[in-house]
Amino acid sequence: MNLSPEALQFASCIAVATGAASLYLGAQNQRWLSRPLPGLWSGVAGAALLLLGVFLWSQTVQLSTAIFGTLALVMLLFIAFPCLGALRTFIRNAP
Repeated sequence: MNLSPEALQFASCIAVATGAASLYLGAQNQRWLSRPLPGLWSGVAGAALLLLGVFLWSQTVQLSTAIFGTLALVMLLFIAFPCLGALRTFIRNAP
């Protein structure tokens, strides 16, 4: 791959966000879909995308920094996803 460091970091953020969303949508208590995605497949896809994000990030920074950045982004997204689901429910039930 001959991409710029900025493009690799952007791609890794997209991969991590997609992986975290896949893990969230496979959970029983998710609030985005009427039914959760199949747990096994969304878990496998989410884990693979998170590993891809770590790999892409490690092309521009050290591996420990890539792991830390991935985990920090996942923590942020796992807080934001339920809030977005609650906001969707609030907007949908507004008068």
